Amino acid sequence: MRSRHSSQRKDALFEVSLFLLILLIGGYMIYDLYFRLPSSPSLVSPSAPVPVPDEKLAVDRFDILLLGLDGREGLNDRSDTLILVSVDEKNKKAQLLSIPRDTRVKVRGKLDKINAAYAYGGVDLSKKTVTDFLGVTIDRYVIINFNSLVKLVEQVGGIDVNVPFRMYNRLEGIDLQPGAQHLDGKQVLAYTRYRDSKHGDRERAQRQQEVLQLLAVKVLEGKSLPQITNFINFVLEEVETDLTAREMVALARLVSPVLENGVATKILPGEGKKIDNIWYYEADLTDLEKIMHNS
Repeated sequence: MRSRHSSQRKDALFEVSLFLLILLIGGYMIYDLYFRLPSSPSLVSPSAPVPVPDEKLAVDRFDILLLGLDGREGLNDRSDTLILVSVDEKNKKAQLLSIPRDTRVKVRGKLDKINAAYAYGGVDLSKKTVTDFLGVTIDRYVIINFNSLVKLVEQVGGIDVNVPFRMYNRLEGIDLQPGAQHLDGKQVLAYTRYRDSKHGDRERAQRQQEVLQLLAVKVLEGKSLPQITNFINFVLEEVETDLTAREMVALARLVSPVLENGVATKILPGEGKKIDNIWYYEADLTDLEKIMHNS
């Protein structure tokens, strides 16, 4: 009798353990399926139902237009920063393509600087202008102003940066000494805005890309999923975006493997020139297909 009871207890324990294992595996599968980038981003709403297991979710390319605004001149000022963030979920890769703000493009059919698109028609015209110019579909957008960047950097406790040279512009409130140092929010803003150097906007774009990657690393450092979720909630309060909460979690999960694979950072090739006494950046789109490729 004692042996039979022992056997029954073992069987019951095995059944409970198996049931819990199935629950854990099932829960993980649902979580893994739900928090991924959708195959048709423009058709997914924040309240979209959990996808069924056989739904194709992985995308070859998920493009986010990041617009940085001064924020001191109202909602319709020109975009100070334009970065096309391209994410390849399947291969765990990403690319940051900076588009110089003075790039000469067609805005509403007339040649103008690309940063004028936001002033004339907000994010919708900015997306359309970039789409027409580069032939890429913009899936989502993120708009961040200077004050929000300061808050985001402060939220992660600042970042470590090696300032390459003396950066000083009294009118813009920029005053940084060269060398490796820990920067707070206002200092990071100054670091990303400074353009009084030999390669002005090009070096500026490189620093902006650097800060984005450093912020991503800092967000993940020793943080659990609930902590990352809290940070995402903070971001949602500070930036304007049409990314869903589901997509933001999916992107957060991709950060670590993407950084391990190395983020491709590019600046739209071209050169500055004066046309009709106005300074423009004339883009070279000869190798556009190669430029847009995440490598």
